[in-house]
Amino acid sequence: MFAIGAIESGAGCQHTHFVARTKNDIPVSRTRVDEPSGPPSRTCDFAGCEIAADHRAPKSKTNLDEFYWFCLEHVAAYNRSWDYFTGMDQDEIENFRTEAVTGHRPTWKLGERGYKAWIDGRVHDHHNLFDEPDGQPGAKNFVPKHTKQQRRDLAQLDLDETANLQDIKMRYKQLVKRFHPDANGGDKRAEERFKSINEAYSNLMSSDLPQG
Repeated sequence: MFAIGAIESGAGCQHTHFVARTKNDIPVSRTRVDEPSGPPSRTCDFAGCEIAADHRAPKSKTNLDEFYWFCLEHVAAYNRSWDYFTGMDQDEIENFRTEAVTGHRPTWKLGERGYKAWIDGRVHDHHNLFDEPDGQPGAKNFVPKHTKQQRRDLAQLDLDETANLQDIKMRYKQLVKRFHPDANGGDKRAEERFKSINEAYSNLMSSDLPQG
């Protein structure tokens, strides 16, 4: 008596070909497990990693409903570097937490001059960088003048003089996660880069950015 069957599983499809049984009910068959074909359906979110991502981690402590997906190695590194506030002073941490509640978007009502706080739908204008004397929009193309030190600090964060405070904060978070020593196995170059990033960010946050 012969039987042909297939069993599906998460790892692939197990095929049994021509399962023959003798009169003593001894199977004389060979099974084969097919390797999954094609790329994985989801790959690791860590830059440059193409391994299948089976582990998820929240994007931040204030955004627990959105997730990154990592392979086992990188989810472990991500967990070790969970404290994204390393290098910030208490005021910066509190400001970040307050703004994170609204996704770093403006919370005031938009009136007749509301465009000042809503350039491109994303800018929170702390230092009136976009205040125009004629009261007309168009400040998104405004390029402020910076000191030599501020230009150096912006360069440390891979930014140019068109960057606003929101850009600086967003880039800082990205670089902190990328170069955190725990996420780089204690690599000395990553550690030095991490220190430079923290110093540049601290300088920019404590400096008086130009008004134009």
